[in-house]
Amino acid sequence: MSELVSSIKSISKKYNYLEDFRDIFWELYENKRVKEEHYKDVSVGLFNIPCAGFGDIIICKTFYDYLQDWYPGMRVSICTTTPHKYKDLGIDGTIYKLHVKPSVNVGDDDKPDECRKFNEVVLKKRVKFDIMIIVPIINEPFHMKQFRTLIPYANLSNTFTMGEYNGSAGPYTFPTGVGEYNLGLLFNKYPIKQQKLIQKPFGMIYIQPQPEWGVHSKYCFLSYIEMICKKYRSKYPKLSIVVQDWITDDLLEDSNLYYKLRKILSKYYDSLEIVDSNDSETFEINPKKMGSSKITFRGDILPQKREIFISLMKDSLPDILVTGDQSITDIFSCCKRKQVWYQIAPWKEEFSEELAKHLPNKYYDTFKTSCGTLKSVKKDIDWNNFMKQYDFRIHGKKRMNAVLQSVYHMKREPILKQLVEIVEKSRFMETMRDKINQL
Repeated sequence: MSELVSSIKSISKKYNYLEDFRDIFWELYENKRVKEEHYKDVSVGLFNIPCAGFGDIIICKTFYDYLQDWYPGMRVSICTTTPHKYKDLGIDGTIYKLHVKPSVNVGDDDKPDECRKFNEVVLKKRVKFDIMIIVPIINEPFHMKQFRTLIPYANLSNTFTMGEYNGSAGPYTFPTGVGEYNLGLLFNKYPIKQQKLIQKPFGMIYIQPQPEWGVHSKYCFLSYIEMICKKYRSKYPKLSIVVQDWITDDLLEDSNLYYKLRKILSKYYDSLEIVDSNDSETFEINPKKMGSSKITFRGDILPQKREIFISLMKDSLPDILVTGDQSITDIFSCCKRKQVWYQIAPWKEEFSEELAKHLPNKYYDTFKTSCGTLKSVKKDIDWNNFMKQYDFRIHGKKRMNAVLQSVYHMKREPILKQLVEIVEKSRFMETMRDKINQL
């Protein structure tokens, strides 16, 4: 029995589910040293179909940059339905458009290129890849049958997946996020262009409105505001808060939200100014002290290009409130000493729970405290140890090394081609094990 066959049989014994066997190809080469011959001139296609916002695009581009840096001589391309969004972010590279098929009914969808399935798009550019990686998988599990309508030669030995942080649509080749089995966060060294839009001091809020992300968006906003007022009022009697325009709109249109905010501010500030893209309006909170202290909400600054957005985050108060995988990663990357407050999306509860355990920060346990709490006024977190433990550039590279070796040996080891047939065509565990034992 060859060493390779022996390894195949040994690894397969630990699997409990059919889905586990898709990992056997790279697990055969886990922790083995990668060589230049394994990656030089290898063509890798990163397939990215974003679904709302720019976060999915940034994750794909960050992984693209990693591959270019880790493996000189590798040819990496991005295949996406939204190349214009890469251009909007100033992202260069080899980018091919995935076209939505004319037969697909997009109805009145104002973003017809987003959230598409792979069987709804076509790659018109004639290009062939040695490795395909879907970055990231969101919303629902990956279906090889669907992907083969786009790339007919795709199979379990050359097609791999990356999940969003602590994603629930696995299994993934590259499970990202925090906690057991996850390979960490995609930290970056993205260039920062110094912002000149607002002078310090200012706080910053970047969260999603309700009802898109549940009913706690306004609660989240108010929790953060109460915390920073208590923490910074004595130091900054005049303070600005950079917010999205939906917040300033709601403050001007939703009297319930306005009076809840006013009640909080009355303990700390004498006047409130709300600035949107068209105008500004000032409200007296404590008329007898009018002018001695003021808090201003700036809804006229966001959105901005990424290099300016990150600069705003860097220049803001040490306490910042954000949501989304990419925003929290950008802060970890650029501003290690910041206290990050996090709006928990309904589908991100596991991620926030793992952050609470591993930072550690017990306030991430629930949406009632994750956006800010008066109990945390004196809290200080050093992110360095956390970043060492959950750095995808370390753990993800080891996984990619194994993937490259598996693809390299797939072209040279007939037994591995047999294994692909066995794994893809077996429908029962017993059948799978019997076939593997006969190798």
